[in-house]
Amino acid sequence: MSITASLEAQQRAGRVWRGPQWRTMVGLVFVLLCTLVAFGYTWLELLGDMRHDSDIGYVFVLAVVATFAAVGVALRYRGELPIYDRQTDIIVGLLGLGLTGALLSLLVLRYPYQYEVLHLDLVAAPLFLMSVSVLVFGLRPVFRFWPAWLLVLLTAAPTPYRQMVTVFGGSKVAEGVAALVLGAMAAAIGSGRTWRRALMAAVLTLVLGAVALAVLWRWFPDMSLFAYQAVPTIPAVCATTAIMYLYHRNWSTVKPLDRPVRPLTAARSRAAITTAVVATALIAPIPLPHDYVVDYPDLAGLVISEAPGVPPGWEEFSRREYPWAPRFFGPGTSWTRSSLVAQRGNPDWDKESRRRRIVVDVERSPNPNELERHPQFVLYRLIQPRISAPVRIDLGHGITGRLNTVVDDRRLLSWTWLSWRWRGHGGAELVSLISADNHLPDAEFPQPEPSVLRNADNLLHQILRGNAVTLDPESEKDDTESEYKDQDMLTSLARSMVAMGGDE
Repeated sequence: MSITASLEAQQRAGRVWRGPQWRTMVGLVFVLLCTLVAFGYTWLELLGDMRHDSDIGYVFVLAVVATFAAVGVALRYRGELPIYDRQTDIIVGLLGLGLTGALLSLLVLRYPYQYEVLHLDLVAAPLFLMSVSVLVFGLRPVFRFWPAWLLVLLTAAPTPYRQMVTVFGGSKVAEGVAALVLGAMAAAIGSGRTWRRALMAAVLTLVLGAVALAVLWRWFPDMSLFAYQAVPTIPAVCATTAIMYLYHRNWSTVKPLDRPVRPLTAARSRAAITTAVVATALIAPIPLPHDYVVDYPDLAGLVISEAPGVPPGWEEFSRREYPWAPRFFGPGTSWTRSSLVAQRGNPDWDKESRRRRIVVDVERSPNPNELERHPQFVLYRLIQPRISAPVRIDLGHGITGRLNTVVDDRRLLSWTWLSWRWRGHGGAELVSLISADNHLPDAEFPQPEPSVLRNADNLLHQILRGNAVTLDPESEKDDTESEYKDQDMLTSLARSMVAMGGDE
């Protein structure tokens, strides 16, 4: 009897490894491997950013909670029509792969300056994953998970997440709350047999995550930003989906596979597998935009205080603080705008010897990495701007400035913009001197005002006008048409300010 039972057990095990479970497992491993290889540059970029305490780590939290959502959908079997057309699967998969390649090669590489803001490769990655899944498993089985796919596609790009963080205050706790919102949506999808169950799952996730977040904030305030994103969210989603699953089964069993696993409906197709491999090989070599080497030189004697000193020959007539800066850059950051006017007119700066006016914007933070969360010109109210190629200027004391001309095509305004970065005791600063082409006292200057909608409008403007418009202040293109009208004035002022900072 024992020999017979042993033989039956071995036969059952053999059927398992040759059955639908085995084929599904192999297919999942193949799909994930293709995605890891195709977007290797992206995963390395994300890991590098996380080492600098970037908020982009939420993407990995999103991947985990979306997996819980997908598992919940998988446990809710729904009958499918017996229509299995592998040609349709391959066509849809090819369309998705083609769109993925277009996103990476045409949009991501075309707009390097806005890469950190848009991160369109994070939209391309789940699109690639979904397309390869269609090739391997078929369109109908993959479309069953449309709520989970929709969650990932809509929130993979960092803009929605960062807007939530901004609304919640910009702190580490705000990062955790924003990640919890994503977790609540995933739990609602995974447990959403009815809308009441979905609401219960979302509320329970928020409650459990809020408790964990409060513990972190109270007893572990120095933990990394990624810990604030992951520690409250992932366990809360895991616990919620487990509770909702057991509640649905009246707490009678914890076996997820206590019913037969239905075989895959899509027939095996060598053409589909070959297509996925070829697509992976074609997409993997596509590089990401080159990283800007942002240097904050350490200026001996510099003390990061409220604002740089006013150099001789100039006087300050107004100063303004922007209270939204900590929400966008993190706690401890600030943005100050000072308006300066020359004490005397200079015919070299104005043919009528009018007293020139400029504004000085100072972005300040204890951590220089926080100042690079948003590209500089994204945070201004600029309507359809064009930015010239830079001119590098030695400002002394090891500080190099970047001079650009900025033109607003909609309002027909232009400015000359000189910026530099430095660090000292107490943190780091990004200083910008801005002069208007209009020398009158009522000249208009660009106002700091971060706006997602305006950034999208400027991106669309750049797409429609192509190479005629550049929004990259670090562009290395040859630029023989731009005029840097106030270069001498801004250079003189900047060198005086740097010299004063070095003497502090």
